Amino acid sequence: MTWLISTLLAVSVAWLAYKVKKEKAKQKEMRNNHYEELAAIKELQKASMETSAAKFDEKVIRLSETYKRKIEMLMIENEDIRKNYRNQGEIITHQILENFKSDLISNQIISPDEMIIMPNIFIPEINGNSRQIDHLVLLSTGIYVIETINWKGHIVMGLTRGGSRKFSFLADLLDSEKEESLIFDKDESGALTLNTYENPISQVQQTAVILSNYLKSQDIETWVNLLVFFNHDEKELHDWSDNSIVKRFTNSEQLQQFFINELTSQKRIYGAFQLNNIKHLIESANHIN
Repeated sequence: MTWLISTLLAVSVAWLAYKVKKEKAKQKEMRNNHYEELAAIKELQKASMETSAAKFDEKVIRLSETYKRKIEMLMIENEDIRKNYRNQGEIITHQILENFKSDLISNQIISPDEMIIMPNIFIPEINGNSRQIDHLVLLSTGIYVIETINWKGHIVMGLTRGGSRKFSFLADLLDSEKEESLIFDKDESGALTLNTYENPISQVQQTAVILSNYLKSQDIETWVNLLVFFNHDEKELHDWSDNSIVKRFTNSEQLQQFFINELTSQKRIYGAFQLNNIKHLIESANHIN
């Protein structure tokens, strides 16, 4: 009997020892599996971070190259503007128009192809000469010729002999019918200076006739809107002209508000295709002296 009890105890102890050993082996295997999983997760995280870093670097490089190309294009565009324009005033007007177009697009008033800005255009005349247009703006509401005037000083515009009562001493020097412009200013020494020019209103009207005739020859019947833009910061305009056809503006806000009023109140007569067609017709006629 004692032998049987001893044998059972020995078997029980051996079985418990086996269970404990098996449990320890199982726990060890679980720990190993856990460590392997952690290591695998770390490798995945590392690989993911490296991939993200690589993609980020690629994106930075692409953006850098894109900005570089845009800067190069702007430099080329600015250089072209400097080469094509005859004076600083025309460059200022071009920048105002381009910025204004961007604002119109951002505010969803127009789409990008509903405003075409054409600078420094030369239209052939019947006599073989060419008439220069500072800016031609093509909108869905019509065609607009902008004459840029970059005069500094006190500008007396639209003066004729008959209307020179306040300047009676100039009466004999003025044309009897044609309007003229006088500019009073001071030179570096402080001395008063006086310059006379042909009235820009008359100039832009002559330009409109030439442009209208050309467009008519291309089977485009249209009214050309005439604008004169005095864009020098140091000026004061005294407008004595009785012309009501040509619109006059003395700052960029007035010019921009005019176009906004046109787009919001006038009938839209041209679509993007028609505007682009008119652009190509004018480009094909562009003759540089």
